[in-house]
Amino acid sequence: MFPLATGKKGIDESPWLARLKNLLIILVGKENEPLESCLELLEKDLDSPHLEIVRQVIEYQAYQEARDYLERIWGRYPEKAGEIQFLLARCYYGQGLIQEALFCLQEALEKEPECAEYLELQADCLLEREDWQGAVEALKKAIWANPKKVENIYRLGTIYAYHGENAEALRCFHGCCELRPHNSLFWEMKGETHLKLEQIPQAIFSFEKALRYEYNPELKARLAYCYTQVKNYKKSIRLYSQILKQDPTHYDSLCNLAAIYQNLGQSLEALKLQERAYKQCQNDPILLNNMAYTLVHLGRTRKATEYYQEALKLAEANPIILYNLAVCHAQKGNWEQGIATLNALLKIDPESSEAWALLGNIYDHLANHELAVDCYNRALKLA
Repeated sequence: MFPLATGKKGIDESPWLARLKNLLIILVGKENEPLESCLELLEKDLDSPHLEIVRQVIEYQAYQEARDYLERIWGRYPEKAGEIQFLLARCYYGQGLIQEALFCLQEALEKEPECAEYLELQADCLLEREDWQGAVEALKKAIWANPKKVENIYRLGTIYAYHGENAEALRCFHGCCELRPHNSLFWEMKGETHLKLEQIPQAIFSFEKALRYEYNPELKARLAYCYTQVKNYKKSIRLYSQILKQDPTHYDSLCNLAAIYQNLGQSLEALKLQERAYKQCQNDPILLNNMAYTLVHLGRTRKATEYYQEALKLAEANPIILYNLAVCHAQKGNWEQGIATLNALLKIDPESSEAWALLGNIYDHLANHELAVDCYNRALKLA
């Protein structure tokens, strides 16, 4: 691979070694006698390759210095050829030279095909090249070589989760929880995956486990959200209230608790919470839509219209906001504005049965029965 001499002659101190000494002194903070002795060995003693020292140098991100040394000794120690190639690959990877790193890893794996750390770095390189399937295969081999290294199982799970392979991700996170049952993060990821798979009871169990081992308000909010999904509003309200007692500005809890109160018909309580959230963020279209929806139920349609319009400035193509605004116009008897809003919605989503039905209602109020019937028929076909 490299045009290097293989004789075991002494090597004079060179500029790269001087730079390396200076770098390590800076990183350590002062002269370090054992470290200096190690550097002297790198400089003069070629009877062994001192790869542990090289690993430390790489940890300091002195990739070029480590690479220079490895290239000088490459070919001298055939019994260490696999590890030397691996360390060269780490240097190349650190320098962003992914193809060169993969080439070195290929040679290293030919010598030690079941070495977990070689396979882990290969997975890193393949992810850099956006070859996630290749990275998955490399990590599977690494796990086979070292089945109790939970970090690799977790990494595999996150790759699967990122690419929507939730069933595979769940298997990985389940394995993590079995290996380290007191790790909050593993239970949290298991819960999130259950949630993606719409397995709400299992998600609740996992989130409760995660909270047992580490308190996290965001995690508690996720648990409250799960209870909302199964309509256990009593528990949801209790959990959100606990979060807000500790942090009265917790945005998601304010918004989600408000939504629960709105669903329970307690619009005044909902509005109080939404107004607290609005003080923190005035440019959230979902919050603006929900505030407007609450105001409609309180009979304040004029103010609701203003909030819907503000929401549409931030999310002009949102069909839900457009539909709610159209309802608001219809309730106020603003028929032409309602028609215009629904036409804008139907350009975005022409298969919205609710929009066609509402448009039919408006035309019916305007005594345009032919158009009303046409809209109702379209709504029925799409329902």
